[in-house]
Amino acid sequence: MPSLQIYTAYSPWYALLCLAAGIGVAWFMYRRGGPWPTGLRWFLASLRALLVTLVCFLLLEPYTRRIRQEEVKPKVVLALDNSQSVGLFTQKEDLTRTLQRVDALAERLREKGLEVVNQTFQAGDTAVTSLAQTPLNAPVTNLHALLEKGNQTYHNQNLAATVLISDGIHNQGPTPTFQMYDAPIYPLALGDTVAQRDVVLEEVQYNKINYTGTSFPVVARVRHNGFTGTNATILLQENGKTVQRKTVALPRSGTVQTSFQVTSGQTGKKHYQVVVQPLTAEFTTLNNRRHAYLEVIKGKLKILVAAAAPHPDIKALRSALLTNQLLEVEVVLGPFQNPSFKTPYDAAILHQIPHTSGMGTEWLRRLRAANVPSLYILGPQTDFNAFNALQAGVQLSRPSPQFDEVQPILNNTFRRFSTEPIAQARIRSWPPAAVTYGDWQIAPAAEVILQQQVGTVRTTKPLLVYKPAAPTPAAVLLTDGSWQWRLTEAVDHGSSQIYDELMTHLVQLLANRRNQKRLHVYPVKDEFETSEGVALQADVFNAVQEEIFGQTVSLTLTHGGGKQTRHTFRHEQGGEGLRLGNLPVGVYRYTASTRVENQPYTDTGEFIVQEQNLESLLAVADHRLLSQIAERSETRLYYPAQLAQLEQDLLKANFKTVLRSHQEEKDLLEQPWFYFLLLGLACTEWALRRFYGSL
Repeated sequence: MPSLQIYTAYSPWYALLCLAAGIGVAWFMYRRGGPWPTGLRWFLASLRALLVTLVCFLLLEPYTRRIRQEEVKPKVVLALDNSQSVGLFTQKEDLTRTLQRVDALAERLREKGLEVVNQTFQAGDTAVTSLAQTPLNAPVTNLHALLEKGNQTYHNQNLAATVLISDGIHNQGPTPTFQMYDAPIYPLALGDTVAQRDVVLEEVQYNKINYTGTSFPVVARVRHNGFTGTNATILLQENGKTVQRKTVALPRSGTVQTSFQVTSGQTGKKHYQVVVQPLTAEFTTLNNRRHAYLEVIKGKLKILVAAAAPHPDIKALRSALLTNQLLEVEVVLGPFQNPSFKTPYDAAILHQIPHTSGMGTEWLRRLRAANVPSLYILGPQTDFNAFNALQAGVQLSRPSPQFDEVQPILNNTFRRFSTEPIAQARIRSWPPAAVTYGDWQIAPAAEVILQQQVGTVRTTKPLLVYKPAAPTPAAVLLTDGSWQWRLTEAVDHGSSQIYDELMTHLVQLLANRRNQKRLHVYPVKDEFETSEGVALQADVFNAVQEEIFGQTVSLTLTHGGGKQTRHTFRHEQGGEGLRLGNLPVGVYRYTASTRVENQPYTDTGEFIVQEQNLESLLAVADHRLLSQIAERSETRLYYPAQLAQLEQDLLKANFKTVLRSHQEEKDLLEQPWFYFLLLGLACTEWALRRFYGSL
């Protein structure tokens, strides 16, 4: 029952003064009598005394305190793993029967005073009234996210227990056996732990970036159970047509690997499928097919390395780039002659250019006129005023003759090229390098690859920056001491793999440039999963390559099968671009157009939507994982035939109802009912005086 109490900011004894004031005013007004009967006069005086008392009472700054108590019933969450594997590898009749019995169990628990809610991987799942009617279509299984979702949603709502209904197959996110949860977990095991006769295309390995004129492998790894000595046919298909075929004997070990050599003479994104032809009595063919999406780009990129003077960096960079046979490196040292540029460069590395002496200025001018993407390496001889004018992605205001000794730290949020898992630890062990002290400002479109660590303090200051924006991509390395990194890595680990890959990937990223253009439409990432929404962004530039806004962009999207859809969106500053939602697997190409200064401009591009297909890789339930979860929660693992025991254990746990109090304080001046009370007293007195005063 809610209770209402009134308090004052001052001593409540002052209320006696308010009462005295009310009585005094009433006595003064009604002391001489009047046309009213004696009883009515006393009643009118009482109304006036009460009204004045309440008005004076407001001077004590009164406030109300309302205490409301509520009972919070113990809450039991039925967390259903509605991933595809549950529906694929559990007998449909058994699964439907089990879920119907769980729904009936939920009703009986509600009758016993427990509050039962349903939960799945989808948003808004509490509206699902029947688990038996829930679609089993989640593309991945993240059991930790499913359990943590209940913790976050019902953390302060007397969460008593979670019943995890799952086959135990877990393929994304942290392993739930090592996590802590607010409530005990009662796992209910689905699926079958007996391995079925099956052939699984476990993995397809390939390089996502390949080059024209070269042969690259597509490696397929096949796992099987129960087909020892049987021959399996593996197909490599491009756009639905078989281009290669391999026959392999399935060994006793259960795993076999085969490789296809592919040569492509055309640039662009390619879509291959690797298919294992079904075998007789195979349990399922859903895991016999995987997709491979890769990009073929121009081979033999010509790279210029130009330096104002000899430096150890030049040897380190040249050696690193030559580890990639598709890079052709030309080194030019000052003093320079006028460049001829007989062969156009795909990218350039400019070491301390622009130089304080002006050396290399003509080379720099010609490179920028040709829109050659450049990596600028800064040092003590760099002309920072001239460098700032280049707008290469980072600027130094008020350069100082002093230097910071900083260590490189890999920025894990940079995703334009991948690094080895060992890269973070190796890069952290590279020796400090000198960076000019000052206020380094990063351009809005720039992305940080390496950050600075000063001593033991990791900062967000940049050390290696990449700027993808038009008109020409650029990168900046803020130190001329990177040669020490390669030397140290080679001494410590026997090879300079991480340094070499970092530099070659960066140069390749620069060399794969876009031409200067007024309209640039691009996907937020090159590859999307079927479970995530596809989004495109746009950049529109004026004649001097300044970004402008407010244009309407029309886009025609073409699927690999030739189906076209048309879309329009408005290019706004900070806008979300074009969101296409979830799309089927395949290669998509688009043509976009808009008008700038009454002139039409177009742009084209492509992106990939691929399917992880994780749910069909493992057709065996993992009840051991569920048992570990139960052991950590000090419960037990239940099977569909033990639902009655599960019900008894939940009721035997004797979950308690929580009595929760809510206290609310509010000034009396803010409450309308008090003003209506004052108005009612005043109006009642006035009406009675008016009516009886006319007698």
